Amino acid sequence: MKTFPKISAPPRGYPVVWICALVLWAGGCQGWQSWYRPPKVPPLGTQSDAIWQRQEASAEASDFVVYQHEFELNGTRLNTYGEDHVKAIAARLLGGCDFPVVVERSTTSERPDSEFKYPVHVNPQLDMQRRDIIVRSLAAMNVTDAEQRVMVAPPLAAGYTSMEAIRAYYIGINPAATFGAGRGGFGGAWFGAGGFVGGGAGGFVGGGTGTR
Repeated sequence: MKTFPKISAPPRGYPVVWICALVLWAGGCQGWQSWYRPPKVPPLGTQSDAIWQRQEASAEASDFVVYQHEFELNGTRLNTYGEDHVKAIAARLLGGCDFPVVVERSTTSERPDSEFKYPVHVNPQLDMQRRDIIVRSLAAMNVTDAEQRVMVAPPLAAGYTSMEAIRAYYIGINPAATFGAGRGGFGGAWFGAGGFVGGGAGGFVGGGTGTR
């Protein structure tokens, strides 16, 4: 008679161990986030936003500069644009803006002791008179701290260079003309095929339809 090897019964509690292991394994798959923390990546633009905000604040501060061209030449009276600008400044200050008001230092006076009497010098006395005009104007429009807020100083932003001003002027009167486009006019005068002085349609002095 053929005999078979005797199979011993599993030890007591063996199924229970496996059941517990399966429960722990399933719980670990569902709750892995309780112990694993992926690295935090800041949102797009987080590091650059502060730079743009500082630039925006600086640009806003420049709106509160009363420039010397907003006064009559070497005088204390505001021109029409200057009056409108000071009114806008007062409205924004009353609306909650908190920027200093800067009166640009003048650079259009002559000096009697200079050799050629060029009108390119500062005039502190004129600047303080202009400051007083701005203070009294703002106070008349209910800006109570105008005396403490208004100062004389150079503008916060540098002005155009002569070349930048020329370019802005000609683009302003003729937006279709661009530097180097070769369409005639002032744009083609600089970098167009005609060159600055030579002939051709873009020439500044030469023949054709260029600006003369």
